[in-house]
Amino acid sequence: MKFKSVALASVLVLSSYAAQAATVSLGTLGSSTVNSGGVVLAPGLVNDTFTFSLGAASSVQSNVTAFFGDLSPAFYSIVSTGADHAVGGGDDVAMNGFVFGNTSASHFTTLAAGDYYFNVFALAGTAPAAYAISASATALPVPEPETYAMLGAGLAAIGFVVSRRRRES
Repeated sequence: MKFKSVALASVLVLSSYAAQAATVSLGTLGSSTVNSGGVVLAPGLVNDTFTFSLGAASSVQSNVTAFFGDLSPAFYSIVSTGADHAVGGGDDVAMNGFVFGNTSASHFTTLAAGDYYFNVFALAGTAPAAYAISASATALPVPEPETYAMLGAGLAAIGFVVSRRRRES
């Protein structure tokens, strides 16, 4: 009987916490920084999603900072939407995960072209609380054909020198 009372009390306490879940589109990330964030009005769980896409393979710089209130523990991850291009589909793949707090720290991740989302998950101990997210992407350089031509010429020159040394000895 005592177990039932404890279980009921636990359910009531957990249900008294509010839950926040929002989805925001950041659009296509580029070299200019995109900023967004969230505000928590009641203590409870935060599970916000920020969708974005990349037109080419890129190095993505991201940062989430809690700047007001108590968000602890606080995490965010970068997740690929997979082949269905839908958030929360069965084929989503987490690419990276990071802890965030009151100090700002940038994280760099290399991603292929496609659709992704930041998943921000935190527990707001007090309300109000707020956090900010910022992200930008820099396209990865693609070697020019001249680069491969120079590589081939260098390998041919080394091969010529090696074959000549073999003939002389």
